[in-house]
Amino acid sequence: MSSSRTAAYILRNNRIKNMRFPRTKKAAYSYVWDDKADKILPEHYKKRCLEFMTSEPTPVHYVPSSGTFGIHKLTKLPNKIQNVPIPIVYPQEANEELWGGEGIIMGYKMDKGKLRMKNRLPKLWKPFICKRAVYSEILDKWFEISVTMRVLDLIDECQGFDNYILKTQERDLNSLLAMKIRREMLLALANKTCYSNDKEKQEKVLQKYKAFTIPAEEAEWVGLTVSEALVKVKRSVEAQLENQPKPLKEIYEENLVLKLHLKKENKWEQLMDEIDQTKEEAKEAPSLIAKINPFSEYNRTKNKKS
Repeated sequence: MSSSRTAAYILRNNRIKNMRFPRTKKAAYSYVWDDKADKILPEHYKKRCLEFMTSEPTPVHYVPSSGTFGIHKLTKLPNKIQNVPIPIVYPQEANEELWGGEGIIMGYKMDKGKLRMKNRLPKLWKPFICKRAVYSEILDKWFEISVTMRVLDLIDECQGFDNYILKTQERDLNSLLAMKIRREMLLALANKTCYSNDKEKQEKVLQKYKAFTIPAEEAEWVGLTVSEALVKVKRSVEAQLENQPKPLKEIYEENLVLKLHLKKENKWEQLMDEIDQTKEEAKEAPSLIAKINPFSEYNRTKNKKS
């Protein structure tokens, strides 16, 4: 092996070792739960999660070919068509921004003049991201979000930011931020909280987005991760237990334990004397009506003292 080839080989191996490629993911986030959580999560939430995990995304980084056989562009020979999706990496920033299904592609540089790979050096293709201000008609709010150029084109195709968020499937949105905005929009439509000061504008908006309106009980769960959904279930169960009336048996039992504990410390009699004293003071204290009435005993004694 020549010195130039040896140097290229060492350079290639060192670069590959230094670049720690994360494992490819099918989506920016996922829904996974165990059997215990399966029993307490609502059915509409699980149905939406399974639909997200099983559906195929719209091809973004390649154009799928139709048919079974075709002609290769370089070799001009017939070959079998295989629509294999390109492995894509979705970093954490994909959940905090709107990428429209785009991601980071890992590959190698190819020699344009020849068919073989020359100096196989790894390369990353990243989407072009820019900050833009988008307006939501339902929420009557401006958002400053980092988006890709594909998202801007999709917003124009859907004729508005609200239509893009509500019409696009969750698998194609592929962003927790987009699902959070969708939850706020659906709650505003379900609870009719949009444009509360302008009834005419509110009716127009509700009629315009009537096809996307769902019950508020379902809208509360849209865009929640599994951990957030479990916390929501836990809080709802705790709230139901707090609202339930306490049995008299438990009340009497607590009072008895408190009484025995105070008697043991010789504080029961002192506590009862304090309670009697507060009751007497409450009886002696004049009411508001007695203070207002000029003919009451309180005002008469007050006038005599003065």
